Amino acid sequence: MKSNVFLGILKTKGKNVDWLVERMNEEGETIVRSTIYKKLRGESEFQSSQIKAISKIMELSNKEMLDIFFEELVS
Repeated sequence: MKSNVFLGILKTKGKNVDWLVERMNEEGETIVRSTIYKKLRGESEFQSSQIKAISKIMELSNKEMLDIFFEELVS
């Protein structure tokens, strides 16, 4: 996960993690602020339903979503 890119996009939209938590809870993805920060630090991973909700809330393109949440596979 590219947390620096994630936080950069959030900031350019004039939003913060508290706003994201609020919106995710409204979307039915119950999550707390500390959990998001743990995921941003790499202590755990976002679930697919959370990624989907975040992408919708933050209006991420498929390319942005893949770039942020999924590492490239190297063979």
